[in-house]
Amino acid sequence: YQRARQAILRLDPDVDTAEKYPEILPEDLAVSKEVTEENRFGQGSSKLAWFWMMDVYRINWLKARARRDRQKEEVSLVRHEMLWTCLWFEYHKNMWEKRALQ
Repeated sequence: YQRARQAILRLDPDVDTAEKYPEILPEDLAVSKEVTEENRFGQGSSKLAWFWMMDVYRINWLKARARRDRQKEEVSLVRHEMLWTCLWFEYHKNMWEKRALQ
């Protein structure tokens, strides 16, 4: 990032472009618990470095979509497992009914 930023600055960009890519300071590189622990109590974004905030909404949307997809998959699996269970009991019911008639 720093090399790419320096290359951009050497091209003498306009003020808006230069401000879009601020220098990353060492204190910006610390990974806070807000990023690493998704469901942490008191989670907030006030302590995040500026570069985490650039795509924070996109990241949150991607996380939410992944949770939704996992939930959809889980519902599908539970429905199939319920069907398999019902079929298993139906099979054994029929088997015992045949045995009772013998």
